[in-house]
Amino acid sequence: MIPAANRWTPVPCNAWRVLCSMQTSGKGMRIEFLGDSLTAGAPGSSFVKHLERLLPNAEMRNRGKSGDTVISLHRRITREAYAVPVDVAVLWIGVNDVFSQLSSTHRWLKRLTNQPWAQDQDEFRDHYTAVIELLRVRTQHIVTVAPFLMGEQLSNPWNTELEELGRMISLISDEFAEAHYLDLRSRLADSVDLGQSSSYLPRSIARIGLDLLFVRTPAQIDRVSASRGLGLTLDGVHLNRLGARWVAEQIDCAIRPLLGA
Repeated sequence: MIPAANRWTPVPCNAWRVLCSMQTSGKGMRIEFLGDSLTAGAPGSSFVKHLERLLPNAEMRNRGKSGDTVISLHRRITREAYAVPVDVAVLWIGVNDVFSQLSSTHRWLKRLTNQPWAQDQDEFRDHYTAVIELLRVRTQHIVTVAPFLMGEQLSNPWNTELEELGRMISLISDEFAEAHYLDLRSRLADSVDLGQSSSYLPRSIARIGLDLLFVRTPAQIDRVSASRGLGLTLDGVHLNRLGARWVAEQIDCAIRPLLGA
């Protein structure tokens, strides 16, 4: 079990920037990102691209896949050749296991794409643990990132369920010396005010598809985000430019101490 002193706890953004400025730029390090569309960076903005600017000397491999759940990610990394060792693996998965419950069309799409969602917390725990077991064979460090947002109103029932998944991921991470839990949601509450955000959520699969096709440039993403009354996301789930930059900063500060600083 990782000592409490080594767990990531909320720190104001300015303090994190000062800390990170004293750390390494990641020279020669290999970092792999595994997750869903938030990691893939579409629709919306890519936090990995922002992170590339923060760690310009690191080699980054983006293994995000749109729509992935914890089950489909587990199957994917079991099936695909992930034999290349990396210094750090960043694991950000879970939102689609809740997102799939938003409507019948979301569930239909998950069945069509063969991306089944966890039916309960036990199933989620089993697959998440299995993913860590696969990753720990080829990396010394796994940053396990809490599922982020389903709507920018943090008190809605979807975010309450994501909060429960985050607590479970924290407990799972405690079981592995290689795992370092990053609680984005606590840091969000500590440093960003979403009090004025709307309750917008992408309930229509068609709407997500249209965003993916036609809302592509940073200016377009930010304009549509603002028109929906949102602060960090394009649609309540996928990141806008500000959200991608904020997530990149948090992951940057989690990664740097692991790179030998």
